[in-house]
Amino acid sequence: MNTKNNFIAVAMKYNKIVFLLISALIIYGVYALFKMPKQEFPAFTIRQGIVVAVYPGATSEEVEEQVAKPLENYLFTYKEIKKSKTYSQSRDGMLYIFVELNDDIKNKTEVWSKIKLGLSDFKMKLPSGVLALAANDDFGDTSALLIALESDTKTYRQMRLYMEDLESRLRSIESVSNLRRYGEQNEQISIYVDKEKIASYGLNIYSLYQTLVAKGFVGPAGKIDNQNLSIPVHIDRPFTSEYDLQEQIIYSDPTGNQIRLKDVGKIVREYPKANTYTLNNNHKSLILSTEMREGYNIVDYGKSVNKVLEKFEKTLPNDVKVFRIADQPQVVDHSIHTFLEELGIAILAVVLVTVALMPLRVAAVAGSTIPVSIFITLALMFVFGIELNTVTLAALIVVLGMIVDNSIVILDGYLEKLDEGIPRKEAAIQSAGEYFKAVLSATLAIGITFFPFLLTLTGQMRDFVSAFPWTVLLALGVSLAVAILFVPFLMYIFINKGLYNPNADPSKKGKSVMDRIQSVYDSLLEKIFKFPKISFAVGTLVGLSGVALFLKVPLKLMPFAERNQFAIEIFLPNGTSINETEKVALDLQKELKKDKRITSLTLFMGSGSPRFQTTYAPKIGGSNFAQYIVNTESAEATVDIMNENATKMAYRYPNAFVKFKQLDYQANVDADSEIRLTGNNIADLKMVAQKLEYELKKMDTPLRIYTNYQEPLPDVRVALDPVESNRLGINEGTLGVNLASRFGEFLLLLSGKKIIMFR
Repeated sequence: MNTKNNFIAVAMKYNKIVFLLISALIIYGVYALFKMPKQEFPAFTIRQGIVVAVYPGATSEEVEEQVAKPLENYLFTYKEIKKSKTYSQSRDGMLYIFVELNDDIKNKTEVWSKIKLGLSDFKMKLPSGVLALAANDDFGDTSALLIALESDTKTYRQMRLYMEDLESRLRSIESVSNLRRYGEQNEQISIYVDKEKIASYGLNIYSLYQTLVAKGFVGPAGKIDNQNLSIPVHIDRPFTSEYDLQEQIIYSDPTGNQIRLKDVGKIVREYPKANTYTLNNNHKSLILSTEMREGYNIVDYGKSVNKVLEKFEKTLPNDVKVFRIADQPQVVDHSIHTFLEELGIAILAVVLVTVALMPLRVAAVAGSTIPVSIFITLALMFVFGIELNTVTLAALIVVLGMIVDNSIVILDGYLEKLDEGIPRKEAAIQSAGEYFKAVLSATLAIGITFFPFLLTLTGQMRDFVSAFPWTVLLALGVSLAVAILFVPFLMYIFINKGLYNPNADPSKKGKSVMDRIQSVYDSLLEKIFKFPKISFAVGTLVGLSGVALFLKVPLKLMPFAERNQFAIEIFLPNGTSINETEKVALDLQKELKKDKRITSLTLFMGSGSPRFQTTYAPKIGGSNFAQYIVNTESAEATVDIMNENATKMAYRYPNAFVKFKQLDYQANVDADSEIRLTGNNIADLKMVAQKLEYELKKMDTPLRIYTNYQEPLPDVRVALDPVESNRLGINEGTLGVNLASRFGEFLLLLSGKKIIMFR
């Protein structure tokens, strides 16, 4: 026997051991399908973060000059930061710096920890009016489930208690990580000051403000040391309720007359006018975002959460409902079922095609190699820590048609050997041995085709597809091993004769389907060689036609996600009140509710939603922004609704742009094309941007052309006369407090409680 066939002969000789190993791996693969880590998307590093500075009272120009520029210069001292993708937005009293790390950064936590530590020291170099400087790098945390708790009759305090109960139940699940609430409204204590009463007592707002601040501030009181003990001294906080505030003495004279806070105003515990809130199907709601720890099975996670929710819902009154907005476990479970359906279709297709060309037993052997190879691949993926997600499922679907090729080649050689009169066992060993080099070369050629992705792609895209080539190579390698070591035994057991009977009368022998196909092929091949110029011209024409068609095909780097869900983003001019934004959002909701294909509408007013899909980045909110998460009855309905409304609704409302956003696999992309202008002079940048915008608007294709330099917001500037203000004893601080009490509100933190003063 040829030495190159030794290992195949050994596999045939010890077929029971091979069969046992194959069976064990298949069983383990079935187990792995249900137990291996599953996610909708592969875990990839989100290298974006945001640095926020709070500078109350400063204009956007002051924020830019005094905070943004020095802070940007400091951040750029970190070599890990990608300068070309880092930019800032300066607003009145606020600064946002959007930071992106270099593509080669793997451990972003370490880098951001270093940046946060540096920011705490750098804050000392900023103006004293900068109250806060913080960095947020958890943009990559994706919600596994978004749960709405809705009620029109319960207060936010009551709903918060229900939500806290749900959170405590969910924390008992091992796979649950972060739990975040959205739409919560906290109570505050408001002081409404009567200006006539306070003036009649000869007091003013600023003196009242100073009195309350001094009374509410409790600092360290030291400690008493003796020879035996060191006893700390603590001062009781003066304000624990509205009554304490009402009874607070704000003035007393030498004769003992006293004025209390209740004498000049009223104290009310209330909910503030909301700057951000959430509605689910137009019902008042709180949203809970639940996240899953890495390395767990999201389908099992969803089942565990569902059990908790079922028990929790039984404890709720009838006027409180629980609703699932985004459900990743369901999406992943659907993807797995789709894959199993594709697997069944592939097996059926192989069997039908093979039966049409070859006997049933040959088709059965060929078809059986598909589930065998797939389940062994799943077993090895589980062992090597490769999770099941969109990318790896796509890889398995891609190779479904390839993994049977090796077996069919071996089968065809075996049938030829049988037709030549070679004994079955010898034919099985020889066919596998003769074609081993050929199928090995083909397997390696196909397997390494996708590995250039790992060399050419960088950043998030590389992280996203990194498991794809390994999964393809693993599946093809398994199919090769099955074809060489297991299929010969199956052929020997189930296929006893070749395609042709050597004892049959040639004159009575009918043509099989394979014979007819071979005849057509031979005839066509003969004509091609007979007319080479015509054949070459036809081939060239076909190739050029393919290129022409390719140029006309719409191009998109990453496909849209087939989801029964999409997002709507509503943008109004900078400075628009929350009431105006609300009018647009609610009117849009009224229109969308007429569509029966839409099952739910969740509104995030004044803020963006959490990252409910890995590639959908959260938006920074504001009074001029609102967002909907829209659920539909099917993925097809989502596409239809998008096509019907995206253009129609875009400019339906004056001064507003309504963006229908279909979910896709392209991470952190808000526009199809982006042009970035850089320079030191803002006026020059604005001029160039306006010219560019004017030219782009001549095109018919763009739906919206905009810049991130928002519309200028009118403001009122007040300048004190230095002579008169000194004579009257008025300074900028006094003026600011009085104006805030007249035209707005100002915040006090007394005894750790939030108190808002009005006048």
